[in-house]
Amino acid sequence: MISTFIAVVIWTLAAQSGATTPAKPAGDLAAAKALYASGDYEEALTNLSAIKADDSVDEVEEYRSLCLLALGRTAEAQRSLERLVTRNPLFKMSEADVSPRLIAIFHDVRRRILPGIVRDLYAKAKANFEQGKYDAAKPQFEDLVTLLGDDDLAEDAASLSDLKMLSDGFLKLANAQLAAKAEAAKATPPPAPKPAATEDAPAATMADRTFGVEDKEVTPPVDVKCPMPEWHPVTPAQMHDFHGVLRVVIAADGKVEMASVVTPGHPAYDPLLLAAAKDWQYKPAMRDGKPVRYQKLIPFVLRPRSEAQGMIQN
Repeated sequence: MISTFIAVVIWTLAAQSGATTPAKPAGDLAAAKALYASGDYEEALTNLSAIKADDSVDEVEEYRSLCLLALGRTAEAQRSLERLVTRNPLFKMSEADVSPRLIAIFHDVRRRILPGIVRDLYAKAKANFEQGKYDAAKPQFEDLVTLLGDDDLAEDAASLSDLKMLSDGFLKLANAQLAAKAEAAKATPPPAPKPAATEDAPAATMADRTFGVEDKEVTPPVDVKCPMPEWHPVTPAQMHDFHGVLRVVIAADGKVEMASVVTPGHPAYDPLLLAAAKDWQYKPAMRDGKPVRYQKLIPFVLRPRSEAQGMIQN
């Protein structure tokens, strides 16, 4: 009788102890990793699905793909990796922490979708640049330059060579614009007292002002005759591409009023470019139907296989 009573008590305490055992936390990445390590892949997937989007979203997709692959759901694992690469094309997996099979699938996915991703990113970066959003365009072009040198794009290097050249040029241009903007902010004098209003004052102000790409009400100048000097490399050290940026100020009559090299291309070429720029002719920039002075930055690329190539950006 006593032994039966003791057994009942022990059973009751065990049941109560089991009832108070804490459940596995849902929506916790550390818990999901532990579940994966223990081989409980289904429970790990459930846990990962409960995690809200945050800074760990890339790692969540990585472990989701690991669990799916372990369960033999390869197609779903590939789709998870596609989401990961699309959201963060620069994401890298640690070969020491991830199975070789997943690493191979990850690189296959990147090789397949990166060409489309870099073209989309270029379109977004260029749109930001053309809208004068240089702070947004700069990191986008930096990512492009990094991606276009990625090993997973090696097979597409030839078809993407022009995109790489343009991205390099736009990045230099964005850096030059941001540097010029910073210098202008430092050099801006305090506002002068407003002169007495006269009929000629607005016209005089417009004549003295130099507009640029940030002035959306101004129609940019159009090149009429702007030949780039030929580039003929003569030494082995010159047998590769050189990138530079030229600044020109175009007067209201369409002639180049001032030219300067912002980013040197090559010491043997830059003086030729400055001399040629003095004779360039443009259809002048227009504001309210009247020609105005305009400043623009022109990235250029020197290639040993052809004449110098300029990228004229309005």
